[in-house]
Amino acid sequence: MTRANVTIAILAVLILVLCTLCYKGRPLFSGQYVPEIGAVVKDISKTSIGQKIYAQYYEQLRYFATLEIGPYKGLTKRDNNKIDTFIVTSSFASLVALAGFFVSAVLFVINIGQQASISKSKIVITVAMVIIAGTIIRLLLAAVLYGNYDMNSYEIVTDILTKGGNVYAQTDRYNYSPLWFMILFALKRIQLAFDMPFHFVVRTFLCCVDLLTLCVLLFIANIRKLPPVRTAIFFYLSPVSFLMTGYHGQFENLAMLMVLTGIFMYLWLTTRPVLRAALLWLFATTGMIIKHNTFYELIICLNSSIKRNRIKLPLFLISVAIFLSLFIPYWDMGKKGIIENVFGYGSLPGLYGVTSLFRQPELKYLFIAAMFVFPFFLKGRDIISQCLLGTLFFLSFTTGISIQYFILPVAIGVLRPSNFFLLYTLAASVFILGSVNTFFVPGFHLFTWNGVWVAAVCWFISEMWFDRKAAACEVAVSKKDKKRQPRRR
Repeated sequence: MTRANVTIAILAVLILVLCTLCYKGRPLFSGQYVPEIGAVVKDISKTSIGQKIYAQYYEQLRYFATLEIGPYKGLTKRDNNKIDTFIVTSSFASLVALAGFFVSAVLFVINIGQQASISKSKIVITVAMVIIAGTIIRLLLAAVLYGNYDMNSYEIVTDILTKGGNVYAQTDRYNYSPLWFMILFALKRIQLAFDMPFHFVVRTFLCCVDLLTLCVLLFIANIRKLPPVRTAIFFYLSPVSFLMTGYHGQFENLAMLMVLTGIFMYLWLTTRPVLRAALLWLFATTGMIIKHNTFYELIICLNSSIKRNRIKLPLFLISVAIFLSLFIPYWDMGKKGIIENVFGYGSLPGLYGVTSLFRQPELKYLFIAAMFVFPFFLKGRDIISQCLLGTLFFLSFTTGISIQYFILPVAIGVLRPSNFFLLYTLAASVFILGSVNTFFVPGFHLFTWNGVWVAAVCWFISEMWFDRKAAACEVAVSKKDKKRQPRRR
């Protein structure tokens, strides 16, 4: 069998397995206990590994109940039915995630390297199957699981907005620009109109964001002559992607969609230099507004697309002014929350990377300064390479970490696949699956935060080497072209 046929066969098996799981676990969508799955879970819980899983899920549930998160508010030890349902639901979701993980790992290995040409019909069929499988995984996880601390924060924010309150003044659990809570408020309206769980509506929206990102990636792949099947598999079936969307519900993917859309416009409109630079700036600015921890992508895009410094700086200042102006309506009552919870937010230090080795608080300010300066040290001219290096620099030297940051380089890395890209994807996927904040898969839970950091640093060093090599080649070609030009007399 050819590689294309093997890929199609594996995807068909995955879709069949997912549909079977969906049928068996459909009562879990409405929070009902499933005796068949419960019996299997109880048998597994009698083993030593099963006991660890059960204990961890129970501890996670106790934590949710203590924080009064979503449906676990007021839960006590006496609520045996709810406890058993949570254990069964978590076990079911971990099974779905593991099925996606192992199949994705196999497909990644099969589709790395040189791609043989295949018919357009097989390309369409394969990409369609990738979309079906990836969407089922995301929506299954979104339907059966409420989520974590962040989802509860979204509920708090929408409750404040519904009552006409000021988010920044009334909660410390919102760390972003107003644009995201405007989206949340719109999603709340949709949830009320269709009487669906809010967590499902939010993560369905993020699933749509992933689908749009896939479309943009396929357009860019077409421009760069990259295999569409590999592009689709490496992004839409990436465990990092479907776990962030289907379970954690964070929205870094929306910010990166804006950056990728700007890159596509820049690559597509080659005959209209002013328009393509303007659109790149506009979309990169939107990405920064959505998640300001991607501000370095805006600097990279400006530095890559515009040669004149007297234009770069004003455009960057305009972007910053637009970002800051969004806070003006909320400033009077919410200035303390804006300063402390938005601009002063620093994620979790001491767990990952540099701060796990050196515990100096001053490193935070050094890192922020480095993020402003680093884009100007990039030598190559390829905007995709430079934007990827921006995310990898962030992950290599950040002084604060959150699990959702691991999604940042995935979509751009799909356009520059390498062995280090696969290493990073494997490391991040294993860590997320084993995390106590996700599914606590036995064996996977032994993988630490710094395991992902090492993979990110290796990938960063590799891409920096390619960037320097590409820059050297560009200089050599430029010198040759100058020598070939006839001398003026």
